[in-house]
Amino acid sequence: MDPEDIKPDWKDFLALIIATYQLVLVPVLLIVALAALAVVGLGHFLR
Repeated sequence: MDPEDIKPDWKDFLALIIATYQLVLVPVLLIVALAALAVVGLGHFLR
């Protein structure tokens, strides 16, 4: 079988999506947590 004949199937696509999700998840959660803390902190500060 030629390496040029190999085509990606849905499993490769799914693995790519899961890997991307794992890479992006932590920074997105940090940004959301910091934004929530900023909103709560500003809410208390502006009272």
